Amino acid sequence: MQRIACLWVPDMCVRAHLRLDPELSSVPLVLADGPSMRSVIVASSARACEFGVVVGMKTTQARAMCVPLVVRTVSADALNASATALADVASTVSARVEVDDHGRVFLDCDGSGLLWASEAELASMLSARAARCGLPARIGIADSKLGAAVAAHQSSGVTIVPPRQTRAFLAPHSVRLLEPDPDSAATLASWGVRSIGDLAALSGGAVAHRLGPAGTMLVRRARGEDDVPLAARTVPQSFEESLDLDCAVDRLEPLLFVLRRLIECVTRRIALFGLGCREISLGLQLDNGGRDFRTIVAAAPTAEHKVFVSLVRAQLETTPVAAAVTKVAVAGTATWVAPEQLDLLRPIGPTPAVLASTLARLAALCGSDRVGVLRSADSHRPDAVELRRFTGDGSSRGRGHPASNLRVVRMALRAFRPPVQLEVFECRGHLDYVRGSGFGGRVVHCAGPWRLRGEWWTADPFAREYYDVELSDGGVYRVYRDARARCWLADGVYD
Repeated sequence: MQRIACLWVPDMCVRAHLRLDPELSSVPLVLADGPSMRSVIVASSARACEFGVVVGMKTTQARAMCVPLVVRTVSADALNASATALADVASTVSARVEVDDHGRVFLDCDGSGLLWASEAELASMLSARAARCGLPARIGIADSKLGAAVAAHQSSGVTIVPPRQTRAFLAPHSVRLLEPDPDSAATLASWGVRSIGDLAALSGGAVAHRLGPAGTMLVRRARGEDDVPLAARTVPQSFEESLDLDCAVDRLEPLLFVLRRLIECVTRRIALFGLGCREISLGLQLDNGGRDFRTIVAAAPTAEHKVFVSLVRAQLETTPVAAAVTKVAVAGTATWVAPEQLDLLRPIGPTPAVLASTLARLAALCGSDRVGVLRSADSHRPDAVELRRFTGDGSSRGRGHPASNLRVVRMALRAFRPPVQLEVFECRGHLDYVRGSGFGGRVVHCAGPWRLRGEWWTADPFAREYYDVELSDGGVYRVYRDARARCWLADGVYD
């Protein structure tokens, strides 16, 4: 027997807006169908109801009754995002999730006993995850979608209908919960059918003979049966949040205050699936009719919203928006966070969140084209390097060498960039004295030359003779003679 859970948020319209702006929870709030003064109120918070403000009232009348009243226009984007966030919570425990037209979310609970000790524990976990997303949901569990929905509406937190008791649970409720069409409702009323139990007691064939296929569906729902199974919902790859601003924002701090909440909502939804966010797309609608689109990429996938707030701040400080902002949209791309194997012989490096924030500050100070990782360029030139974007995948770390019984002493070359100009004196074809900026002395030992020639097919070929020399000042240097430029240069010093 199937088990269905229903997640329902009372006053979903109000909660959807409080989720994006939690500070409104402490003031009387109403949502109107338009920005004009004669718009109609479609939803009101509990604080507003205490002043006598009700749904259907004009905003002018409501403002006269409640002076501190805050009026907001209903945002369809906020409602859709809240319903999707509630579905994301359900998708963390079941692949079969469905969202109906009333904003309720249904999920299949079959097999939950393998992961949770009881259905009550499953419901408590779903309630906690929904609350972390800013959606205090009520949860009902039954054998059918209708039973689960009625249980959720009647509960103050969690209501569980025991297996095979859904029909008895639905029996005393009004037949209007089945949502019959007007003709079927009039026919049932003429029969004296007032409750779901009265309809379930009738013969299905007789009801179908008089009401057609709609009557068959009503009888089956009244008996706690579902005609259509739950549809599977794929895990989204992009999570979006948006907010219409009441007035245009032309300063950085107020804009960051709005962006911080939207980014936090996006990263929390991504964290529900155990994923991280590597890239955030920022869309700003400007007061002059233009649009500003930006993409912010973190150094490593993370679910910490503070990292992206720092990245967005650095981006906006470097390249400010051209006009005041009237609407903000944030979309985060989910990606798999690869686990990292720690090394016993190396200290633990910075966390991805700290690393991404540090790189963002460096990019703001030095420029994004001057922050990255040096890699060997695809060239025959020995000192050819290029700057690449830091990926944070650990590829820049050195690889360990196999253990050996031989004691090998390695010397590291500290390269001079750019190479240092030298004066070199020779005696009988051998290097005798080397002098450069900051160092110099008589040659004590010398090894070389090693001749390198290449890239003769390009406009800048090279021809060099390399030497390793130990000078009387105690240093060991790598020097070379550039045969084309006819000069001596120091390439680096050995540590």
